[in-house]
Amino acid sequence: MERRGFIKKGLQWAASLLGASFLAYPAFSFMTFRKATKKRIVFHPEDQAGAVTFKEGVYLIREPNEIFALSAQCTHLGCTLNYDAVSGRFACPCHGSVFTLSGKRVSGPARKDLYRVPLTKTASGDIEAVLEVG
Repeated sequence: MERRGFIKKGLQWAASLLGASFLAYPAFSFMTFRKATKKRIVFHPEDQAGAVTFKEGVYLIREPNEIFALSAQCTHLGCTLNYDAVSGRFACPCHGSVFTLSGKRVSGPARKDLYRVPLTKTASGDIEAVLEVG
């Protein structure tokens, strides 16, 4: 093989590898490990007035005996749930899953209950929810 042919073949292989890596990156990038990040949502005392309060992907629920928080993300495919005050239930607008006020699955394609979000109460009366994103 001539020198010119060898260089030409080498450049063709390099270009092919470069092109293949550009095409393969989107296909394999979703498989990489992604670190879960934590998002802090603070419910100030004025945000805590209602029985059910929504803020940044979290529902804060005040019941007579306890205060707890639920993720507003449907466990089926991750749609944001809507709260129906008349029925006192959460409903998924995408595929119709229904959850009780305590987060238990009632019906629909979702198989799991809603996730509870850990809460901490600060000295100033704020309630802080820590939601894992990702």
